[in-house]
Amino acid sequence: MVLVLSVIAQADDDFDRIKNRLAEAGCVRLEFVSIIESEIFDLVDSMRGTACLASDGRYYVTLGPDNYLYDGRLLYSFSHENNQVLIEEVGDTTDYGREITFVTRLDEFYETIFLPTRNRYRLFLRSGITGDLPDSMTVVIDGDPLAIRRIEFYDINDEFNRIELLSRQLDSVCADDDFIPAFPDSAETVKLF
Repeated sequence: MVLVLSVIAQADDDFDRIKNRLAEAGCVRLEFVSIIESEIFDLVDSMRGTACLASDGRYYVTLGPDNYLYDGRLLYSFSHENNQVLIEEVGDTTDYGREITFVTRLDEFYETIFLPTRNRYRLFLRSGITGDLPDSMTVVIDGDPLAIRRIEFYDINDEFNRIELLSRQLDSVCADDDFIPAFPDSAETVKLF
């Protein structure tokens, strides 16, 4: 019994270390595969992506051929299929973009429960948190390297989402160049402000 409690405490400490490293990093770079399973359409869709997440809320995400850039004031959404960039004025708000950057601030938004299966945790959205964050999720960690391996949740359409993290890099600061819009010259630009 003491050995089991020791293993649980160690795993708990490992996840706390991961969450603290992500929260303290000035810049988090991720490479991932996003997998969505739809029972209604009997479809599994997967897409590779990358994310550069700054601690001040800015981000640049690629998901398949599409790009999403938030520079702290404007949101740029590039659709490869439509060859179009939508630009929205979002302003400097702490709530904006957290559905993208939440992975770097898990303790701020979620309560964590250790699951009996090794290196698995169940997270529940804290009371009073609003927005487009999942109500709950399961997080699986790796021990070597000590990092999140997978995040699983059901979205608002009740479709099962799995994000497999392939690589991660934590830095003290992101380069400002990471958040400069760079889309094809041929893309149509549509301003929504």
